Amino acid sequence: MRRLLALTLALAGLIVVLAGAVPARARPQDGPLEQAGHLVVMPGTGRDWYGAYHVGGRTAYCADLMSAPPRQATAWREAPSGAPLIRQSGLARQSALPHGRGGAPVPARGMAELAWALTVTGESPGADTGVAVEHFVRLRTVGDEPQRRREAARWAAVVAAHPATRQAFAALDADARRFAGPYRIDLAWLRRPTLEDPSGEVEVTVRSAAGHGVPEVTVDVQADGSMSVRGRRSTTGADGTLRVQVRLAAPGASPASGTLTVTAAGLPGARPRVFVPTPATVQRLLAAPAPVSVSATVSATLEPRFSPTVTTRTRDPLALAGEPAVDIITVTGGRPGAEFRGDSTLYGPFATLDALSAASAEDAPVVGRAAFRGRYDAHGRAAVSTDDGLTYPGPGYYTWVETLEEARFVAPPPPPEWPQLAETSLALAPSVSTHLSATNTDGGAVLSDSLRVTGVPGLEVPGGGRLSIVAQGRLLGPLAPRDGSAESKCDGLDWSRAPVAARYADLDLTGGRAADALAAEGLAAAATTLPGCYTADAVVSISHGSRPPVILTHEPGHPSQTVLVHAPEPSPSPEAAPSPEATPSPSPTPEPTPPAEPTPSPVPTLEPTPEPTPSGEATPTPESAQSPAPTPTPTAVPPAPHSRPTASVRISQTTPGLPSTGA
Repeated sequence: MRRLLALTLALAGLIVVLAGAVPARARPQDGPLEQAGHLVVMPGTGRDWYGAYHVGGRTAYCADLMSAPPRQATAWREAPSGAPLIRQSGLARQSALPHGRGGAPVPARGMAELAWALTVTGESPGADTGVAVEHFVRLRTVGDEPQRRREAARWAAVVAAHPATRQAFAALDADARRFAGPYRIDLAWLRRPTLEDPSGEVEVTVRSAAGHGVPEVTVDVQADGSMSVRGRRSTTGADGTLRVQVRLAAPGASPASGTLTVTAAGLPGARPRVFVPTPATVQRLLAAPAPVSVSATVSATLEPRFSPTVTTRTRDPLALAGEPAVDIITVTGGRPGAEFRGDSTLYGPFATLDALSAASAEDAPVVGRAAFRGRYDAHGRAAVSTDDGLTYPGPGYYTWVETLEEARFVAPPPPPEWPQLAETSLALAPSVSTHLSATNTDGGAVLSDSLRVTGVPGLEVPGGGRLSIVAQGRLLGPLAPRDGSAESKCDGLDWSRAPVAARYADLDLTGGRAADALAAEGLAAAATTLPGCYTADAVVSISHGSRPPVILTHEPGHPSQTVLVHAPEPSPSPEAAPSPEATPSPSPTPEPTPPAEPTPSPVPTLEPTPEPTPSGEATPTPESAQSPAPTPTPTAVPPAPHSRPTASVRISQTTPGLPSTGA
């Protein structure tokens, strides 16, 4: 029985020994990575592997100095992303230490350096590189001074056996400090696109957390919008930079914008992958994280720059005072489809063109300002006019000066030179004054008219040409006077059928005359022996090719333009010569007979005619409104009985000395 119990206990002990040996057996997926390290005789532990391991198909490195080797793990799980990596502290005495016991977490900078080293050394590092990476990992995961001393002793043994590993580690450690992430991309314009040169150049720098340019990083570039790029993929140089050539399309009515996107892929992540074994006394393994990419964008915009040209012209080079003043504005080179606004300032009046030229916009009198607005067409052109809120207040020369409001992408043109003849108008306020004169002559009277045109400040029309001012007129009469005083006998007569005593036509008032001397005398002169009322009329035409003629009509019958010629009085018969005295005689001497009184010539009495409404105004009217009067059958005063009077006629002027003035 005792022998059976002893056999049973021995068998149970063997089972326990065998069961305990299962997790200790090396698994091919968890062992050392061949040719990625060295077997080195370590102080206190004997011959041991120093270098890379593999967990499954991944290259990994041990992180816990005093824990059991990976081959003793029964299972692995990956730590959650972002979980802290706790350093290990203390030394193993009788058994392996649990992983991550008692230390502080590896800081973010250390995690990034670990991730960088694990990534850049790759899945198949060389032996010296694998050794350098293990030492790199150990230094960043030991948690206290005893562990640091232990790692220093181990590293000394490695370097003694394989001296080249010292240089491999030094290079790895220095580069990790310079080039570990997190990363960013800096984009800087070396040459921005302009309207004159739409090409540009961008410097791309992939920078590490320490601010250094990272070399040999593959960069993908893409452009969108109105931007194009030369080449799609490139690699940073030794200084971590590269240059990208771009080009922007020329803007139209709106800005041309584009964006350059630069992406650097395949960069090490910020944290290594951590594989946690079961049981907890086995070392954790660190592997390279999945690669990351970073991007940056830079944009450029070419704003259109329009410098429109503004030309203006006055609508009416020749105008009448009181008429609307309108400026016509033509704009070219503007922003297609955009609205624009502005105003035109009307300056004046100026007595002459020379006075206008001698003035300036700073000191010239201002009539007012008129607004204009419009929209450019698809070609950037527009033609608009000012509103009709301004009028020419009086005679003189006037000029416009326009101002275009500043708008987005539009630079207003500079002020125009002063003055612009195309923007200048001549405004007239014409009026006609006439005066009918009468003088006595031997046996009759001589009548003539005088005429003066005023309100014409100049004959030169801005933009070309001169005014043509032509007059025509008639001397009408005689008509029988009305009963009444001498001052009113010719008032209210119907001159529509009066005979024409004389006329003049096509009288050029501008030939050889200045604008202030548009006058003529001795017009329609006629000698008459016929008594009765006489008057004169006049029509003045002011013409220029820019508008229909302006017609001034001075109607007949104005009191200051009418005279009354009286019938001549015959001379008395001569008295008889006295007889010589006779010799006195006793008979009485008879008295002489007095001469007979002369009989005056009778003035015929005419039938009354309808009285027109008198008018002394010469009103400017269009030429189309004038129609020649029909040739009437005049009612004339018959001649006196004497074919030639023997004495001068007597003349009555209804309002002596005052000219007849019409406007």
